[in-house]
Amino acid sequence: MAAKAGTLRGEKSAMVSRIDQRLGGYRLVRLLGQGHMTRVYLGEHLRTGAPAALKVVEAQLSSQELAELLIRAQILTRLEHPHIVRVFDFGAEDGQPFIVMAYAPHGTLRERHPRGIPLPLPTVVSYVRQVAAALQYIHGYKLIHRDIKPHNMLLGPDNQVWLSDFDIATVARSAGYRREKLQGFEGTVPYAAPEQLRGRPRLASDQYALGVVVYEWLTGEWPFLGTTQEIALQHQIAPPPSLRERAPTVPPLVEQVVLRALAKDPNERFPSVEEFARELERASRQERLPLSPLPRSQFKSPLPFAPAAAQSAAAPAAELPPSSVVTTPRLVYRGHSARVASLAWASHGRYLASSSQDESVQIWESRSGETLLVQRGLSLEAPVIAWSPDGRYLAMTDGLLSEVVQLLAVLPHDARAARLEAPAGARYEGLNERILALAWSPDGKYLAAAGEERVVLVWEIATRRVVCTYRGHHGSIAALAWSPDSRQLASGGEDRTVHVWEPTASTGGNIRIYYGHHDKVNAVAWSPNGRFVASASDDQSVQVWEARDPRGLDGGREPLCYYGHNGGVTCVAWSPDGRLLASGSVDEQVHVWRADGEVVPITPLLSYRGHSDWVSAVAWSPTGDALASGSWDGTAQIWEPFSGKAAATDN
Repeated sequence: MAAKAGTLRGEKSAMVSRIDQRLGGYRLVRLLGQGHMTRVYLGEHLRTGAPAALKVVEAQLSSQELAELLIRAQILTRLEHPHIVRVFDFGAEDGQPFIVMAYAPHGTLRERHPRGIPLPLPTVVSYVRQVAAALQYIHGYKLIHRDIKPHNMLLGPDNQVWLSDFDIATVARSAGYRREKLQGFEGTVPYAAPEQLRGRPRLASDQYALGVVVYEWLTGEWPFLGTTQEIALQHQIAPPPSLRERAPTVPPLVEQVVLRALAKDPNERFPSVEEFARELERASRQERLPLSPLPRSQFKSPLPFAPAAAQSAAAPAAELPPSSVVTTPRLVYRGHSARVASLAWASHGRYLASSSQDESVQIWESRSGETLLVQRGLSLEAPVIAWSPDGRYLAMTDGLLSEVVQLLAVLPHDARAARLEAPAGARYEGLNERILALAWSPDGKYLAAAGEERVVLVWEIATRRVVCTYRGHHGSIAALAWSPDSRQLASGGEDRTVHVWEPTASTGGNIRIYYGHHDKVNAVAWSPNGRFVASASDDQSVQVWEARDPRGLDGGREPLCYYGHNGGVTCVAWSPDGRLLASGSVDEQVHVWRADGEVVPITPLLSYRGHSDWVSAVAWSPTGDALASGSWDGTAQIWEPFSGKAAATDN
């Protein structure tokens, strides 16, 4: 690995802890560098004194994850190519996994060529020829690198290029490692192909990433600039800015080759990465290329996207077609005097309940907007609510003691407000800090609550007894959802993870953890068939993943990511038939998009723009023909996703 260090401010004490230690037959001499979950040391063989680079995985791995990593490491030892860094050995000592690799004394291409400085075309062609040869070799084994960038291109003793970090791409996919790479904008996102950002990488994704590297080497900059989310969205919907506008000396034929490698549609790129390198070399010599128009996908109109921070020369933002925008609600409920925090639809469809920072919970008619009940003075914060599956009870946080849950009895749905009453003794206690999430099991037997205490409690409704206490999270918990069969819970929050677990034991069991988000998780929703979980986050994404196999390592589908919002995503809900997802955001919009395919679309089927402030809650009607959304603008609105009907009532 690279010989240069000095980039680890504040890590001196941590570095010293392994210096002079022995690992895998080597003495660790000094720290060379580190990633999110790994450190790389210069090692000296105990018998021969030969140098090597030892990559140590610092993440805490379960026995299953460790076994998975070591199995995949064995693959790396079989890769033998002049432009791939050689992996000599691997193993684990005292539970500490490590990989022994050839030592690259001249550092990385990122260190040799800092970002912002264009390279001569002959130098670029030489580098691409070597990297493409390595990629063509691994593609022959159906391996995808997934992380092509200058940082992972090492310089060997004779300044030959060695492609590295196959352990990131094909080994350390456990313990959330691959997803952790998304936390730094120097990681996957600036070089990632559109299909990879949607969770469906293929061999052609490596060609796209190499095309981004070539663009950067020729111009000094990435094609797309901005925040991580802005870059990700531009990769999916915006044509690359003209390469020759940024670097006028680049020959037109070279630009044509690079733009083909950057086609949005993988099928429109070169048939192989080797052919990409060959055509680039021909173009650099001004040889005539086969007549090949620019990929059609480069001319698709971009979606609404005009972030102020983005500095790319992408085409101007285009509005969605009018048929894809809904602005007129069927009903606007104005019973609250402050921000609406949450809302829930009763199972029979006639009532809606909403809570607000005006310290009230209100129950109202979904057709007329008539207020049936107002429960005031409930909390200094907005109360949290959840309907029972039969629509007879509403659970809510109680009074100023926001760590207590009480049940409000709602008589059959033809009852009037005067007949609503709270049953005696229906209070559920056990938490010591504010509750942020409530969820009633679909079978009606259990109520789960979680919040600032980093604990999930599960009560048995009939006895009010705590039957499970789950303490797996490392931050406050803002999201809870039961599986349709009432056997599992999904919980997420401040620690950026979603846990799927069974409340069968007193502390929870069969725990699986999803690490795909890189900011707080605000909401989770279970698909009606029980196969998928959708999670919404402040990282501006909704991610859809298999509940039984969150990381896609055991035959399950890899997670899919939706980046259509231009702000943190606060809420998400599945349609009753499982075909659609609705998501609300601080961008003041609700998006409705297809969720039943293999690829998450980059465009919503429609966006609802009836609110004037953050959308805080979204819920489908039981029949799936209407959506309710709550907002910081103080309103709850009911609207029909695929109809522009005017409001029936404005209460």
